[in-house]
Amino acid sequence: MPDAILIPCPTTSRRVRVRMCKRDLQMTKNSQPPIQPYLAIINDLVPPGSPAMMDFGSPQQRIREHPALVPLLQTYLADRALGGQGGSVGDGAFDATLVLSWIRDLSHQRPSIGELSAAPLLDSWCAIVEDAVPLLVGRVSGHPHLREGARVRTSPLMNLQPNEGWARSCNRFYRLGARDEGFFETLKRDGRLSPSVQLLRADRSS
Repeated sequence: MPDAILIPCPTTSRRVRVRMCKRDLQMTKNSQPPIQPYLAIINDLVPPGSPAMMDFGSPQQRIREHPALVPLLQTYLADRALGGQGGSVGDGAFDATLVLSWIRDLSHQRPSIGELSAAPLLDSWCAIVEDAVPLLVGRVSGHPHLREGARVRTSPLMNLQPNEGWARSCNRFYRLGARDEGFFETLKRDGRLSPSVQLLRADRSS
């Protein structure tokens, strides 16, 4: 359904058209593209359909050595140890195909209405890359384990949908409040972020 339907009126139609034009320009100005950083990372690591996927040793080594994938692999192996996807393997071995599929699934997950309403709110947020890992920083409220207003880094960022008002980290969904690069600059000045940190843009996924 369209956002609005223009109903011509001899005395007001021009004014209505001008007002809608300004509104649409403002929406375009404020529009922020979605970011799914790990899709680009794993596609660069092992392109879809690559013959390398037939050799599990090579993708496994690449996953273990990629700094952005190390925290995800740790979460994946911990989930397996707790009886999650794929069962448990004592020596930490893993099937690279299953790991990459798990990452893709997380990157495409969307919240239900109930999940989003129950999700913590992240305000003054920014998407960043710190030590090669994409994540969000901000002030959180409604988190089950953190105090109200705490300054936080999320777990690795899987799916950022700013125009829809939500994000998915490795561990949970977040509702998004106001984006604030000033808060990011404050964290840098306070030494809360590593010297290598940079803002994550839609055209720079890693």
